[in-house]
Amino acid sequence: MGDEIKEECALAAVSLHNPGPKKHAALNLYKMLLQQQHRGQLSAGITTYNPDRTQLIDTYKKLGKVDNAFKTYRREKFLGIMKKYAGSNGIGHLRYATSGADDEGYAQPFERHHGRSWKWFSFAFNGNIANYKELKEELKKASYRMVRELDTELLMHFISKQMVGEKKQALENVFSGISETIDGAYSLVYLNADGELAVLRDPLGFKPLSYGMRDNDFLAASESVAFNTDGEIKTESVAPGEIIIASNGAIEKKRFAKSTRTAHCMFEWIYFASPNSTIERSNVYEARRNLGKTLAKYETQKIDKEFIVVPVPDTAKPIGDALAFELGVPSEEGVMRNRYIGRTFIETDNREQKVKEKYSLVKSVLKDKKVLLVEDSLVRGTTTKGLVQRIRQHGKAKEIHLRIACPPILGPCFYGIDMSTIKELLAAPYVKSIQEGITTEESEKLAKDYGVDSLIYLPVNEIPKAIGLPANNLCMACLNADYPTEQGKKLYQEALNNAKNGVKKRTYE
Repeated sequence: MGDEIKEECALAAVSLHNPGPKKHAALNLYKMLLQQQHRGQLSAGITTYNPDRTQLIDTYKKLGKVDNAFKTYRREKFLGIMKKYAGSNGIGHLRYATSGADDEGYAQPFERHHGRSWKWFSFAFNGNIANYKELKEELKKASYRMVRELDTELLMHFISKQMVGEKKQALENVFSGISETIDGAYSLVYLNADGELAVLRDPLGFKPLSYGMRDNDFLAASESVAFNTDGEIKTESVAPGEIIIASNGAIEKKRFAKSTRTAHCMFEWIYFASPNSTIERSNVYEARRNLGKTLAKYETQKIDKEFIVVPVPDTAKPIGDALAFELGVPSEEGVMRNRYIGRTFIETDNREQKVKEKYSLVKSVLKDKKVLLVEDSLVRGTTTKGLVQRIRQHGKAKEIHLRIACPPILGPCFYGIDMSTIKELLAAPYVKSIQEGITTEESEKLAKDYGVDSLIYLPVNEIPKAIGLPANNLCMACLNADYPTEQGKKLYQEALNNAKNGVKKRTYE
């Protein structure tokens, strides 16, 4: 995606049957987080349980990518961290910021200390609490003090509230009480000082969460790709409304909330997930190839020998390759991405400079060609627009035809993706009806303003077919305004009013 959108984040969890010096939770979590680096680059953290430590559960978290956070550039530092946080059970987290500040205090997991071991817990989650504002006010009235503007802290307080009293509650009952209060998306990993580990998924299953067994060890992560370093492990998705508890060597599946339908985020297959992950038994790479094949059916140009397909790296490559194969034209790497650029304090407001730093052109590939430029999706569009200009001016392409595998993004997301206002969405001003989608006339107007010779989006109805799941099993609210929760519907109306009145703040803040 040329103009990247981000979400929080990646999860990992492990419960080891027979831990030892070379087999412990910290090392497993490090490997699993590293395999999911694409889901979060702002911070990395783990919490582990070790009954031989005074600090029964202990949390380590730092800003930066996984290798930087765990100091792998200095062997003795890395081994020191691994030794200190070795244990039998553990949870891990990678973060992208859709809310909150870029400082260590916002990094997850969040640990809550308590004198009773079963009330001393740590957790991390992927998603967004849509009714955050209302629940925050509820806590305020009950004399709770929120230190950070973050739904993770809010969740921590609500988990704590479910544990009030002298009697220890079963974990499925703790989260059952929370599910009745919370509206939104939450895949969650949890660990307490009794050594109980739990993974769970909200009743609609917005965010992915996979699990598997390796010998007698239990592993869970946002994506199945996290298990790739340890050979073939058969994985399944945690069912919506399901909690899996690992305690004292036993693994139990329980239901903590009813699930009347699912609403899996379609963006996982289009953009977020690694191509070698499988979600809901649907392979991400195959879904992207299907998107490319489908795009070919909508091609309007008369294809000749001057045409080439150029996917915008990296996620659009399988889409572009499949499109090229179907059309019988070459798929060329006319645009190269600098994969070594990370987050930096050296920022610039110059769009052209940002594009130059992120992408380089292979001019010999582009010169005098009719380029079918393939993107997985187009949200704000600023970076891709700069890329289009460079391909035309510096790449000397004869024509540029933009092909987008995802339909126009017309509605905000309130479930964990950082696009929460209508004003920031490129296509929104051009489309009169979000339910009917973009018309040919609207598409032509957008193409002209965007500086391309033609523009084709896939229609909404093609997305479920490409993924291989029924439409009513997916959340496509950003495409069609069919928000699957009551708070989502309410926030969308608020977003419409904000757009009309020129209010720029995030809708759920």
